[in-house]
Amino acid sequence: MKSLNQEDRILLESGLPPVRTVDIEIPRLGEAPLAMTYRTGGPVDKPAIVLLHGIGSSSAGYRAQLAGLQDSFRVVAWDAPGYGQSALLRVSTPGVEDYADALMGLMSALDIGTATIVGSSWGSVIAAAFVNRYPEAARSLVLSAPNVALGHLQGEAKSREVEALLHAGKAMSPSDRVAMVDRLVAPDTPSAVRDHVLRLGVAVTPAGWAHAVYMVFSASTPPLVAAATVPVSIVVGDRDRMAPMVEHALKLHTAAPSSILHVLEEIGHVPKLEAPARFNQILRNAARVVDS
Repeated sequence: MKSLNQEDRILLESGLPPVRTVDIEIPRLGEAPLAMTYRTGGPVDKPAIVLLHGIGSSSAGYRAQLAGLQDSFRVVAWDAPGYGQSALLRVSTPGVEDYADALMGLMSALDIGTATIVGSSWGSVIAAAFVNRYPEAARSLVLSAPNVALGHLQGEAKSREVEALLHAGKAMSPSDRVAMVDRLVAPDTPSAVRDHVLRLGVAVTPAGWAHAVYMVFSASTPPLVAAATVPVSIVVGDRDRMAPMVEHALKLHTAAPSSILHVLEEIGHVPKLEAPARFNQILRNAARVVDS
């Protein structure tokens, strides 16, 4: 089994900031505010980095970034609508634009005018949509372990895939959770990393999962990335079995040839926890590129 270097160990052993709650507004979905939870670190007057988690995760998945980037940045990790204590979106089958609007609502509520937007896996779809829908609010875009989404599926193929993903979100046995971790991380990943990944599903709610599944079928990520007007960085592990590089990250890089592709060797689907120091440096560079 691989061992963690000291820098990664310190980042992974860092405590999580407390969960905070703020009311956000999404005028398009009604006048009543929605409660949203998030974690944050760093001075409010520093450049902002906003972190969007994957479908089976939460703000807790970004402990190493909240700890490691707060010296130079205002770091905010959200609990997406329907995750943790964040309220569900008021729509039965939300599309990616609904999540993008919720993110804009959070940034407005926190008085964040512009930020580097970071999306992991499922969150990468929201991040790509956000920078297209609100280009004035994005400084740069980082897509980690990204996927191309499933907006291209139609008819029976779509129905089968929706049903399969909805079923995957049902309560897992302890052995099922361990098997899922095996798929998420690279072989020989240290137990400290595996333990963090194993705990990430705690904040997933059945309704939040279902909404997240429907969203994936509302978008196709490559054209969103191709249309981005901000600098784009793509981060992928060469051992990613959930979203293999050839099928996902390379397609996005091809769609946006000016994007920077970071391939992390011996890393799986969770670079932010499997290689936190390297991941943090990529975020630092992405957040500063617009100032160079």
